Amino acid sequence: MRVILCVVAVVLAAAVCLIAQDASQDVPYTLKLNASLVSVDVGVFDGSERPITNLGKEDFQIFEDGVRQDIRTFTPVSGGYSILLLIDHSGSMRSSWPLLLDALNEFMKRLRTQDQVAIATFDDDIEVAMDWRSAQNGNAAKIAMTANGRGTDIWNAVDWAVREVGYTKGRKGVIVFTDGGDRGRMNYDRVLQKVVDSGFPFYFVGMTTSDSSPQGNLRMKQMAEASGGRIYLPNSASELTGLYKQIAAELGAAYTLGYSPKNPPGDAKLRHIQVRPIDVRLHVTQSRTSYYAK
Repeated sequence: MRVILCVVAVVLAAAVCLIAQDASQDVPYTLKLNASLVSVDVGVFDGSERPITNLGKEDFQIFEDGVRQDIRTFTPVSGGYSILLLIDHSGSMRSSWPLLLDALNEFMKRLRTQDQVAIATFDDDIEVAMDWRSAQNGNAAKIAMTANGRGTDIWNAVDWAVREVGYTKGRKGVIVFTDGGDRGRMNYDRVLQKVVDSGFPFYFVGMTTSDSSPQGNLRMKQMAEASGGRIYLPNSASELTGLYKQIAAELGAAYTLGYSPKNPPGDAKLRHIQVRPIDVRLHVTQSRTSYYAK
């Protein structure tokens, strides 16, 4: 009888442990920002809106919640970018393809010799359409991209992009072209955390189609802002060429500043970032103006 009681006690103890483990797995997911280094892309312009591209680290000041921070890292305008173009390949995007291809060609023309670019398409799978290469050197690349009508697993594609771009060196970023309609099973919150942890910006160009939704636009906006990127919502496909020209121009005239916050993270509060040029005649644009330090 004592043996039986001992066995029962062991089984009950194991069951309690399993229940405790399951309960810990059900804890609500919380987004956290590793604020050991906060990066900001900055454009600088004179009074005539001409970009200023010859400044150095000493020409900037950066503040968090009004407190001046020490600039730890600085990349001048001349520093190259590695840009992944991640393009929704699903059937709902079919009508936008002709104008998108024109826009991509214009985008490529405006990148610089020091910039690297790759192109991948996604629906319910991911396909590399063009491997990493210089934006300007080498032979012209022919890219076969035809909408095939399958579903869209956007957050799985973004998760893949985090890993793919993470292998590159220097400044980097991802530009996602999609309607935001997701039919995959990848958990959005966990992908958002990976994007934030990656430390590089995601830009979204969101088209309106039958698969678009307010939730999709909200999630793209949240991910862009959390990563230090931006979201663009053109009214029609005819705006794509000008929009991609704008993105290329902004990347080609951007400085990147990084700092370690003097106030350690963990208070979960919204912190405001302000970059100021030493020359008060100049003004700046910032890829991000705030973040949550969780």
